[in-house]
Formats: sequence, structure tokens, C-alpha cells
Amino acid sequence: MITLGLEEEVFITEPLLPTTRSLYYLSRLLWQNPRRNYKLTASNFARGKDLKYGLMSGAEVATGICTSPEQLISELKELREKLALVAEGLIVPIGHLIQVDTPTNVAALQIHVGCDDKERVYDNIAHFLPVLIILSANSPFRNSQRVGQSYRLQVGYATGPLLHDRYERFQDLIISKRLGTIELRAFDPIPCLSRIRILVQAVYDIASLKSHYPLNLERYKHLRQVAITTGLNDELNGLLCELQKITNIPTEMVTYTQSDATATTFQEKGLLSTYKFMDKLYRGYDFDLPKRSSFVAKFLQPAAGFLGYYLPKFPYISYKYFKEK
Repeated sequence: MITLGLEEEVFITEPLLPTTRSLYYLSRLLWQNPRRNYKLTASNFARGKDLKYGLMSGAEVATGICTSPEQLISELKELREKLALVAEGLIVPIGHLIQVDTPTNVAALQIHVGCDDKERVYDNIAHFLPVLIILSANSPFRNSQRVGQSYRLQVGYATGPLLHDRYERFQDLIISKRLGTIELRAFDPIPCLSRIRILVQAVYDIASLKSHYPLNLERYKHLRQVAITTGLNDELNGLLCELQKITNIPTEMVTYTQSDATATTFQEKGLLSTYKFMDKLYRGYDFDLPKRSSFVAKFLQPAAGFLGYYLPKFPYISYKYFKEK
């Protein structure tokens, strides 16, 4: 039996960059349901030179183990609704923020596949993964300049072309040492559930194949580079046609990507309006940033988030780190 899980990372910007208030929002989620949200939420932080834009990176929510794409999407919808209720900033599902150049400050949409024959399913997913990357690409900018389909995958923090060792952590597709699942790490966050639904169904259908597509690392590296820069070409279109015999992927979702849609919105509306538009797509309704006193915003809420979220989570964060090394 094939099982599925999903981790969705988003930026919560206030208004244009994330702040440590994200920890406060995560703490509110945690204490609503500690048994569930202790393991199925996470906080991420910037590193190195990217700290000049702030400490905080993305906030993460995750589904439990699901037995069908329909169940997974239903659970993700509920998670989005719950995050929307506690988040007092703009929820921006994008792989890399538009106006900066922060290679370590990125967000991802990660899908986990549970199965018996891991190597065969891994190889089959790898065969079609370049097309799925285009389907999910949503980080088209570096310093407000268009750089292709996925700048997050171009800079390669925590991702990269496939290696001989399927368990090596920082590549696009791995077998997780901690969970034992096949983990797809190459997808950018997507605001629209309809596109995620098609992506998840495609992954499920590929994982359910009885045939075997042998792993070709050089082919993958080549097609990946095309996918994250120029997008669909004749070679990738052939792979898309092959995949469309297995699962339903509308051609227009690959010829006009989420990155293309984000770029169009930015060109027409500007930066803040683009983030507000993505927040609306995520929430399903218009949201206005609340007015807070500077003392509450700068000190009380971040402190409450650190004490109420990061500190209780630290033992589990440490466990995950050593388990996944």
C-alpha cells in the first residue's frame, strides 16, 4: 500500500520579511493540540550572510500519514485554515522571497511516499521528477529580477542533482534515514490547492506503477537544469506526454507555471500586493495586517514564541538533527 505525507513551509511576512513573531504563531498552534503539533510543525532560520535580512525563515506544518491523495489534500486544507487563524502576518507560499538574495532562507513543499519497494519507486519518481519540478516551480526571482523557474533549486541549499547514495540528505529526492519514506524535496510551496492536488495525485500514480524506469543520474541532472531555468522544452515535453499516459496533468499547468503566474502578478501589482495576493490564495479570503504596539510586536510576542515553542521543541529538533545526519 502506498502512503503519503506532506510538509508545507511558508514565509509569514510582516509585511515584506518574516520575523521571529512566527515562533509565537507556531506556539499558538502547538498548544492548541500539543500531541499532534509537537512533531508536525517546525520553525526554520536563516544562516550566514542571509541573517542581515533577519533571523527567521519559514514556518512549517505537516500532515499525518495519509492513504490517498484526497485524504492528504483534505488534511492540508484543515492545516492551512488553522495556521490562517493564528498567523497575524501575510502567509506567503513561495520558494524564495522576491526582493532579496538569500540562498539559505528558502521554503519547500516536501512530499513523503511510504512503500515496500523503495528503490524501484524511487527510480520511477526520479524518471518523471523534472516535469513535476516545473509543475511546482514557484521561486522566479532574485533581488526582484526574474531568474527562471526556481531560484531555490538553482542555489541548491538542501537540494541538488541526484547522487548514487539515495540516503544522502541534501538532494532533490532521498530515502529518509529517520522516517524510511521516499522524500521529494524539490518542490516549491504553491498557493493554490488545485495545483498541489494534481501534483500529489501524480506522485501517487507514479508510485503505484508496477513497471521500473532505471535511474539515469546524468539524464536527471540535465533535465533538472532545464526545468529550473527555462522550463518546458521539446525534450521535457516528451517526458510530459509520457507522464500524461499515467496521470492527469493539464498541459497548461506546465506551459504556464506557478512561477510565471507569480512573475505576472509582481509585474502588474508590485511587491506588497503580490504577497497580499498570495496570502489571499492561501487563506481563501482578504486579510489586513493588524496594528500592534512596537513593544508587543518586537519583544513580547517573540519572547512568548521562544519560550512557548522553540524551547519545548528543542529536544525533538536535536533528535531529528542527529537522526538525519
